Amino acid sequence: MNAVAVLRSPGVARLGGAGLLSEAGDWMLFIALPVFVLQLSGSPLITAAVFALELLPTVLVGPLAGVLIDRVDPWRLMSGVAVLQALLLLPLLLVDSAADLWLVYVVVVAESVLGTIIEPCRTATAASLVPVGDLMAVNQLMAVLSSAARLVGGPVGGLVLALGGIDLVLLADAMTFLAAAALLVPGCRGAGRPAASARVRLFRDWADGIAVVARVPTLRRAMGVTACMALAQGAFVVLFVLFVFRDLHGTETEVGLLRGVQAVGAIAGGALLGLVSRRSGVPRLVAISLAVFGLVSLLTWNAPAVTTALGVYVGLFITAGIPGLAAMTGLVALLQTHSPEEARGRVMSTFFAVFGGVQALGMLLAGLAGTGTGLTVALQVQAALYLLAAALATRLGAGAPRVTADGGGPARSRSTAASTG
Repeated sequence: MNAVAVLRSPGVARLGGAGLLSEAGDWMLFIALPVFVLQLSGSPLITAAVFALELLPTVLVGPLAGVLIDRVDPWRLMSGVAVLQALLLLPLLLVDSAADLWLVYVVVVAESVLGTIIEPCRTATAASLVPVGDLMAVNQLMAVLSSAARLVGGPVGGLVLALGGIDLVLLADAMTFLAAAALLVPGCRGAGRPAASARVRLFRDWADGIAVVARVPTLRRAMGVTACMALAQGAFVVLFVLFVFRDLHGTETEVGLLRGVQAVGAIAGGALLGLVSRRSGVPRLVAISLAVFGLVSLLTWNAPAVTTALGVYVGLFITAGIPGLAAMTGLVALLQTHSPEEARGRVMSTFFAVFGGVQALGMLLAGLAGTGTGLTVALQVQAALYLLAAALATRLGAGAPRVTADGGGPARSRSTAASTG
């Protein structure tokens, strides 16, 4: 089944639409809030602290959030979280000066905690809506919608900020969360979890989830691949800006353009992914995609020796979006497929926690690179990390049943189990 056809599966359209709305709102705020903070404080360091605060809950709260995801009806949880996300934006309307920035920090942390719950919950829920053979298709759909949200939300956030200031951005963002909640409410009817014990043993349940990851070889290896990818991605966030300024002699405009066009490649990659994945097992697809991503990165970092024409780099960044989407979509499908349904939320939360924590480490290490020879070396190491991740990914399928995009796999989703009794 392709990504368009999978929309007909019950609940998928609502889940995808809610994700599109809420992520578009996230990108509006992601673009507008740092600009607003910089205008108030005049400090790049304070602005950077806003980004750092967004990562902390992913690492600290993420694994424990997985326990909640596995114990609560997912549709009620997501709709409730979306309403809270809208309400918690409102205190930012009171921020008028640098003296009020503490409110920004509180709201950023609170919103990040809620995002830490809703992202793995959305991924785990998507896996329960379709047969295991359609996991790649549903993940492909969600990834394309996420890229579309980035492509639309970023520019809209900048435009709304210019037209009406941060207050209008906040109100528009709140409306996207409320609209997402409205889409999710119908899923609460008849969508339930297996009965759980009345007393949730938080840390024991969390430890059980970690034990699942440690016990299942594919999950354990996938976390290693995730860590390698995240280290490279974290380094990219810092090194990319330095590269544009130093090697391309670009400005903030070029930085924004090149970050945005990668979403174009991801959308195009989503259209091609269904064709490619049917001819290859998912582990092989992940390995090949990471290898291509690493090679495109090496080409990008070394191309200034030949040309600094902006159009060349627009093309390279669009191209990078294709294997980037394929690698992440395939990796998520493997995690979903090899996770027991009763622990899927904890597995996905662990995945997001590992990615967020190692990404933060990558940012810190890249910050030590400097702008001279250290930057040149760091750029090559960043690309090589993707090649290392590709090498690790070749072991993802070792000793496990072959998982393809059109059927087969070691686990069954709820919909499959119900149909087979």
